[in-house]
Amino acid sequence: MRFLLSRTDALGDLAVSLPVQARILSRDPGAEIHWLVQPSTAPVLACAPCITAVHPRPGDDHLVGLMKQVCPDALLNLGHRDRFVTVAAREAGIPIRVARARGLDQILAATHRIWKGRYGTGRHESQNLLDFLAPWSWDGGAPAQVPLRIPRDGRERAVEELKRYSGGLPTLGVILRGSGAGAFPTDEWWNRAIPMFREAGWAPIRLGPAENSDLPPTDLEGLLGRLSACDAVVGPSTGPLHLAAALGVPVLCLMGRRPNHTPDRWAPLGPRVQVAQYPGAEDDLGVGMDRLEPANLLPHLERLR
Repeated sequence: MRFLLSRTDALGDLAVSLPVQARILSRDPGAEIHWLVQPSTAPVLACAPCITAVHPRPGDDHLVGLMKQVCPDALLNLGHRDRFVTVAAREAGIPIRVARARGLDQILAATHRIWKGRYGTGRHESQNLLDFLAPWSWDGGAPAQVPLRIPRDGRERAVEELKRYSGGLPTLGVILRGSGAGAFPTDEWWNRAIPMFREAGWAPIRLGPAENSDLPPTDLEGLLGRLSACDAVVGPSTGPLHLAAALGVPVLCLMGRRPNHTPDRWAPLGPRVQVAQYPGAEDDLGVGMDRLEPANLLPHLERLR
């Protein structure tokens, strides 16, 4: 069976969608997996195994033609805000079209609709995405992450690059903030935390955002290589943290208390992930994360080491 998985939004959203591919292949090892993604996120899938093809999303005028060319048996519109994907799939004649019940145009274009809510359920977003496999009774259960693999030469280049900045200490990749709705500390907090990490025997290296990085500019492939070369990565719940976890790198994820952005739903997947939440009342949109005492993170980092 040929599947087209559509995830045309952000890096973190793509990372938490990878278990859908894992579930399909665990039930149908011969399935063909095609992905429809933004051109900017496509390099992530070059590191994932068992993918038949990756298709950068074209403009709406060319989307139906692309779908006819791929000719999948089923479309799963995992990025439900891009509603024209489901409409285009109907126009392309794709027999099975699974989508969330968001927007009348998408509801009418889908053959299978997901009405189940995601908020306040205590389920991880990857579990919510497995709901898209309900037409085959493959939904439910715990999600299995797809391990990302960096080509050896790319990782070796990144290791050598980080060595020049680490002084022989274990490297701690630092992601200062994300672009999504989750909480993140202020620059003032990081200015206190990073020296503490250094005093504890780490070599903190700012990897993102790009304008705040300690390293020369790079593309997404370069960032993936740098993440894979770190001994650990710390930062808020954002795309690079999810990618680091999928690469098998130990991760310390800083998270808030805002409903629907808590660890049970948005923590990175993986056995080498630890989570720290700020204490006290909810204040994600203010300076709540700054209530984390940086010194209290050191035991988490020591366990990761």
